[in-house]
Amino acid sequence: MSTNLRSHAQGVDLTRFWGGDDRGSCVQLTMKKRELPATADKFFDSVQLTRAQAAALAADLLDFAQGREVEDHDA
Repeated sequence: MSTNLRSHAQGVDLTRFWGGDDRGSCVQLTMKKRELPATADKFFDSVQLTRAQAAALAADLLDFAQGREVEDHDA
């Protein structure tokens, strides 16, 4: 079973779902595609994260939003 969550980001849908015993409660971020389909899903792009991954990504996004991002020169 999944549950839609409130999102403060325009055009981003959040859905909480059970990722199984290994992953636990997870969240999926979904957005409508803006460009021609390049992946198997022709209408949406999505990312699925565990709670720990969501927390780490939230910290990265907050750093970016506040102008404190750190460039990764190893990538």
